[in-house]
Amino acid sequence: MKKLLSMMLLLLVLAWVFVGCSKTPKTAVQNIPVGTYIMRESKEPAKPTVSLEDGNRFTFTYSLLSSYYAIGSYEIDDGNLILKTDDGEYKYMFKIKDNTLIFNAKESSEIPSYANVPDGAAFEETHE
Repeated sequence: MKKLLSMMLLLLVLAWVFVGCSKTPKTAVQNIPVGTYIMRESKEPAKPTVSLEDGNRFTFTYSLLSSYYAIGSYEIDDGNLILKTDDGEYKYMFKIKDNTLIFNAKESSEIPSYANVPDGAAFEETHE
């Protein structure tokens, strides 16, 4: 009887430990709608755009003069949208504010000088 009680107590403690270890800390749910975001203030004929797709995929077009096509995956962390290119060469950071992306040049890879995407540029969601 003592052995049975000891085994039951051990199983109870193990179950309690596993349940306690499996809980992850609660974090705020962060989300940004899939879609196209345009830098409307740009004077370029083809405005810079960020397109977010299902499966956490993105494209970032900042100039028609660029032969580089920024494509890769994105993640959301602490209110920031982080774009990382598939080739591992570039990272672009945006602050999420409502359904607008605010470019953070200081935390991003350098954009070529011919592309006019200044720090703080707002990319607004399109509804087309």
